Amino acid sequence: MAEEENKAVPVAEENSGAMDFAVALAQVLKDARANDCLARGLREVCKAIESKKAVFVVLAESCDDDKYKKCVEALCQDCNVNRINVADSKQLGQWCGLVRTDPDNNVVKVVKCSSCAVINAPDRSLPDSVLNSQAFKMVNESMKKK
Repeated sequence: MAEEENKAVPVAEENSGAMDFAVALAQVLKDARANDCLARGLREVCKAIESKKAVFVVLAESCDDDKYKKCVEALCQDCNVNRINVADSKQLGQWCGLVRTDPDNNVVKVVKCSSCAVINAPDRSLPDSVLNSQAFKMVNESMKKK
């Protein structure tokens, strides 16, 4: 994942039979964002973790501030929330939808995102189609192995 460039995940890969973890995670984050179940940034992520609404947290290893990473890691450990580390904050920003595109739908600018959380709470819940998707199951299985 560290060698990947900041490109949009091709649609053809998402629909193919073999799905790798990066594509699965990107699909889960996209589905969560579409259903307003994605917390982005330190404030929103901390609120989601502390209120026990976060299903899992994604943390970028390329975050500039060590205090930021330690804060999120400690909260995840304290509240028993699963954490997934990704290499690049720009890639995470793209997966979270923090991009600007031109009229041809090409990515022009990507805003870095150091952390995000997928939320599943009574007031903001993921639909069953997302919870039963192949991508969500793959992400859950990878967290159980750790």
